[in-house]
Amino acid sequence: MGNLIGVAISPHPPIILKEIGGGEERKAQKTIEGLNKIAEIVLENKPEVIICITPHGNVFSDGICILNDEYATGNLKSFGHPEISMEKAIDIDFNDYLIDALQEEEIPSVFLDENIAKEYNLKVELDHGVIVPLSFIDKKYNNYKILHITIGMLKHLELYRIGKLIGDTIMLSDKQAMVLVSGDLSHCLTKESPYSYNPEGRAFDNTIVSIMEDQRFEELLNINSESYTAAAECGLKPIIMGLGTLDGYSTTTEVFSYEGPFGVGYMNTFIKANKKDKVSILKKHTNEKRDIYDLKKRTENIYVALARASIEEWVKKGKCLDWEVYKEIILPTDALEELEKQRAGAFVSIHNNGNLRGCIGTFYPAQENLADEIINNAVDAASEDSRFYPIRRNELEDLEIKVDVLGELQPICDIEDLDVKKYGVVVVSKDKQGILLPDIEGVTTPQQQVNIAKEKAGILQNDEVKLYRFEVIRYQ
Repeated sequence: MGNLIGVAISPHPPIILKEIGGGEERKAQKTIEGLNKIAEIVLENKPEVIICITPHGNVFSDGICILNDEYATGNLKSFGHPEISMEKAIDIDFNDYLIDALQEEEIPSVFLDENIAKEYNLKVELDHGVIVPLSFIDKKYNNYKILHITIGMLKHLELYRIGKLIGDTIMLSDKQAMVLVSGDLSHCLTKESPYSYNPEGRAFDNTIVSIMEDQRFEELLNINSESYTAAAECGLKPIIMGLGTLDGYSTTTEVFSYEGPFGVGYMNTFIKANKKDKVSILKKHTNEKRDIYDLKKRTENIYVALARASIEEWVKKGKCLDWEVYKEIILPTDALEELEKQRAGAFVSIHNNGNLRGCIGTFYPAQENLADEIINNAVDAASEDSRFYPIRRNELEDLEIKVDVLGELQPICDIEDLDVKKYGVVVVSKDKQGILLPDIEGVTTPQQQVNIAKEKAGILQNDEVKLYRFEVIRYQ
């Protein structure tokens, strides 16, 4: 059985390296001392593997990235010092454990080796978020392998869940492991900051330091986006993932240092893992989330409920929802009659965390009734939209769904007959046709609406087109 020693949280400013700072590093003396204390802890515990979590590697919007070659190198060329370089052995055995765990939980992840890197036009390399803190650690102890994990732009609870999975994988391995979280706090503390000064930056940093000191880790999951966006930080997501590895542990925490030289907040902290005898924060939040989801399902209108049930049936069982079976659980309503007897085109739009995850529909009815139209288009939106990978099981509770039932297409002679809030538009040129629904965020003019519909259909902007407008009934 493996052992999690604890989680170290450190900043990563290259300027604190003497070769780069040229004396300026002395302005961050507390930070240097804090990193040296973390290095002493590493020396004392002699981990076999250090799991590095960074915000500055290959960042994907929808998943994490893990380097998966036997060795990875990197340098500080982008900071004017290519001679400051590092090579580290990757713990491929641990990566193999983690691949199995992530795949089993359907967590999107890229295990990046040279072949995959070429496909994505990326590099298998260490970034400064890892190089800087490991430079201090290596002066004390360097007999270890690493994992190099770059966060994704995921929800905080999802990052925490991934962290817990990493922690569980440590226990399944035979490794003595330590987690190294790399992240700076606010980048807008003063007028000399890299970003414009914002007083919210100092407030954010004070909150983070206070949470660390008092071990109120759960509060990090509830920090509002306005706060961390205003702070212009790069540490919150890595910290949350790192803390996920400690889920269920009692801990002992020491904040070694915090300061804000150069207008950027730097914090050094070590959280020791003690016994695994605490209530799981993840389990608590997962249960709360499921309760909210169940309430949503009980209260949403029939059209959205039908689309959601269709998506769930497909994702969980790989088959289309049977309308004849499903309708038996619906109380008699006018909507039920409309779903059974009306024929109409319909679009199903799926969002996750405000981001589009799929949208497919039909201009004209293609099924025997509106119910089957929604069922088929919901499945296609979840699995066939070429812009996105198919919806995964662990996303289902996060999905926001809209159903648009289309009215008849009306030919129009002039673009002025459009109203982006009221009407959708269909553009037709020879064998090409494109559609855009009404009331789309960011679309403010009829010309913009037509241009987007043309682009979606591969119609050149100067090509002659026929225009049609339509109204929708939107259910959400």
